[in-house]
Amino acid sequence: MLEKANLTYSLSLQFKTKSVRNSCTRNTQNATVSFRLNMVQEPYLQLHELGSKLDTLPSSKHELINLLTQATACLGELYQSPEASILTSMKPFFDTIVKPELLKHEDGDVKLLVATSLCEITRITAPEAPYSDDVLKDIFQLIVSTFSGLSDTSSPSFGQRVVILETLAKYKSCVVMLDLECDDMVNDIFYTFFTVARDDHPESVLSSMQTIMVVLLEEGEDVREDLLSILLSMLGREKRDVTAAARKLCMNVIHQCIGKLEPDIKQFLLSLMSGDSKPVDSQVIYHEVIYDLYSCAPQVLSGVLPYVTGELLADQLETRLKAVNLVGDIISLPGFSIPEVSQPIFSEFLKKFTDRDLQVRMSVLDHVKSCLLSNPFMAEAPQIISALCDRLLDSDENVRKQVVAAICDVACHSLNAVPLETVKNVAERLHDKSLLVKKYTMERLAEIYRAFCENSSDTVKPNEYDWIPGKILRCFYDKDFRPDIIESVLCGSLFPSEFSINYMVKHWVEIFSGFDEVEFKALEKIMEQKQRLQQEMQKYMALRQMSQDKDNPQVRKKIAFCFRVMSRSFADPTKAEESFHILDQLKDDNIWKSLTNLVDPNTSFHETRLCRDDLLKMLGEKHQLYEFLNTFYVKCALLLFNKEHVKAVLSEIVVHKSAEDYQRLQSCMNILVIIARFCPFLLIGSEEELVNFLMDNNDMIKEGVLNVLAKAGATIREQLSVTSSPVDLMLERLCLEGSRTQAKYAVHALAAITKDDGLKSLSVLYKRLVDMLEEKTHLPAVLQSLGCIAQTAMPVFETRESEIEDFIINKILKSDSKEDQTRASWDDKSDICMLKIYAIKTLVKSYMPIKDAHVRPSIDGLLDILRNMLSYGEISRDLQSSLVDKAHLRLASAKAVLRLSRLWDHKIPADIFHLTLRTPEAGSSFCLLNFFLST
Repeated sequence: MLEKANLTYSLSLQFKTKSVRNSCTRNTQNATVSFRLNMVQEPYLQLHELGSKLDTLPSSKHELINLLTQATACLGELYQSPEASILTSMKPFFDTIVKPELLKHEDGDVKLLVATSLCEITRITAPEAPYSDDVLKDIFQLIVSTFSGLSDTSSPSFGQRVVILETLAKYKSCVVMLDLECDDMVNDIFYTFFTVARDDHPESVLSSMQTIMVVLLEEGEDVREDLLSILLSMLGREKRDVTAAARKLCMNVIHQCIGKLEPDIKQFLLSLMSGDSKPVDSQVIYHEVIYDLYSCAPQVLSGVLPYVTGELLADQLETRLKAVNLVGDIISLPGFSIPEVSQPIFSEFLKKFTDRDLQVRMSVLDHVKSCLLSNPFMAEAPQIISALCDRLLDSDENVRKQVVAAICDVACHSLNAVPLETVKNVAERLHDKSLLVKKYTMERLAEIYRAFCENSSDTVKPNEYDWIPGKILRCFYDKDFRPDIIESVLCGSLFPSEFSINYMVKHWVEIFSGFDEVEFKALEKIMEQKQRLQQEMQKYMALRQMSQDKDNPQVRKKIAFCFRVMSRSFADPTKAEESFHILDQLKDDNIWKSLTNLVDPNTSFHETRLCRDDLLKMLGEKHQLYEFLNTFYVKCALLLFNKEHVKAVLSEIVVHKSAEDYQRLQSCMNILVIIARFCPFLLIGSEEELVNFLMDNNDMIKEGVLNVLAKAGATIREQLSVTSSPVDLMLERLCLEGSRTQAKYAVHALAAITKDDGLKSLSVLYKRLVDMLEEKTHLPAVLQSLGCIAQTAMPVFETRESEIEDFIINKILKSDSKEDQTRASWDDKSDICMLKIYAIKTLVKSYMPIKDAHVRPSIDGLLDILRNMLSYGEISRDLQSSLVDKAHLRLASAKAVLRLSRLWDHKIPADIFHLTLRTPEAGSSFCLLNFFLST
């Protein structure tokens, strides 16, 4: 009758150790003592006596529990399949333990001890069944009922219940239930296990449950629909009444039994999805079931997924949305790869990017982002990213914003997962019609650049994302972006907070290498606004500190003017001016100390960062000035560049010079120049290094330092005067013998570093320059220096102006070209042509001084020269030169007219403007147009 069960028993007989069985004796101390007193007697003889004692149940529960505890201990001492004589001696106990009054005892402790004893008996007597079918059914009913107590791991009886569970699993005696056709009992055991499974259960408990369920499924002839419904109803992440342990247990069972379950699960799901029949358990949500099945047994879904494809095409929004969520969740599984059979549903899923309903499109976006974050290098990633890029132009701003979020999230997670061109496409959303999208794109691009800075591996190419700061700077010209927004991103979001100044400067050098003219101009505008705000704030702080009489009308008037000037840097000047007046009334000395530190150039970068936090903390979020001062901090603080940046840039110059990296060397000089122009006080303390660089034999470094001195010389002149090297002599030599660029900057630097605006030193230099004209040595540099002196020190230039004009006209402009006049290439101009161009520039500069241009004598003579140049390509029709030279001279003259028009527009005749605009050379016209636009 129990052939199948007996076969299973015979294959699984193992020795059961005394230590495990003795755990059953821990219920009561008295029972344990009694057992020890009877150890001298063999266990089966003790069981014989216990059977007699239990023939009539004791009236005392305590005594009954004592006898049953001794019995479980004795049973635990016995081997499987003992001799027939031993079994015969134990038969009284075997018969007594299954009496109805014990099997169906109402007390829980008694029932647990009986179940333990019966579990041991089935082990000992295997492979023979110890009882009739009806009794066995009652036995297993009792055993199954004990498992409901496994939910309470703190219960004193938990260990005893675990022993029953592990015994049932180890010896697979549960298979007897199948032969007894105890279908309801099998359902109960599945339901009970799923109900009691807890996350804090020992792994052995969950493993034993899994073993029992697998045996019941594998050994059964078929899988009933009601049992399958119980199994599948445990699947689903959203089910609150199912523990994570139960769901995991269910998935493990399905995974292990998939060969047996596959056809039934397929039929069950297809029936459910098609609506042909209603399942036994309506709690089965097939979308959730499919997701969990894909996680544990994806092969079972080969015939089911086409139905999901149909749902993606359904007209009903709810149906499409559920299908999108299902497919999206599946492809987001870690390590997921799309098999060939699933390609159609994946393709249809991507088409939902263009779904007519916004909710569906947003859901697809969320899921593909999760997918790429989980599997950034999956084979289908390029296909997904391409589909994402197409939605950057979606009609809904929320979709566009979400697409930016998805791509940037993936890029920040793994830069190599997103192609560079894709990030550049995202950057175009900086020009989106929606301000929401534009601002969000700026923030996320900064985040990508920050991730790039943090990525120190070789997987990302150097300089690959250095264009991002430039893109952000270009937004300065967008009316929707306030400068403080851009500056806030550049100061606070571009670099990781833990970055040192040296690392920041290294990246700034790379960034400057890629700047174009537009981006330079934008940065200069931001720096200019910051400079103006800092200067006015310093004036205000000085007025406030020096003035003891707050009611002085003159002082109040000056303070009010400072407020008005500073307010122009804000989006709402009126509101900003009111805020400045409120700020002026604050009495807290700590606040004014923080504001003083904020505009102090000697405040370190780290202290400047802390300054805002301290200031805002003192005010509190509810203070009316909280937001205003937060914005003021960004606009006024020295966070883009400060003294520490200057020191780091000077160090970088040495590094790149040694490496002969001239591109980055030029970037270093550009950074110094822009700092010198707008924050010259930051160079205080770096004079010695600048002078040393001035003596360097590298022309790029020399020109850069000259430009720095020209911009910041007035600020650092006192410190320069105490350096060991005679700076003014070096500058004079460069004015006489250097390149034209060096001469230009040297003249301005010489004027800047001397207290009388260079009048005395430039007078001496001027005499030497005029004397050198007749010598005709270093004429390009001499002409450049003379023109710059005319701009910076007109009183000096006027002393010998006639000599210079006479030399330029008669000795340079009226000179014939003795070189080959058949030149045809645009770049093949003669030396005398270049000298004439330099001479024209000198004359033009003499009519464009920095101060008092309107008091200059008549400009008619220069205009006559330019008219002839534009007409003939030379100062006179009779002069001989090549067509190339004439074209270059016409272009130079046309540029001169445009430059002069800034100050002398009212003096320039219409015919000269007409000639300027009709400059015939094609190359000249193109260059002229660019020049005209730049002016």
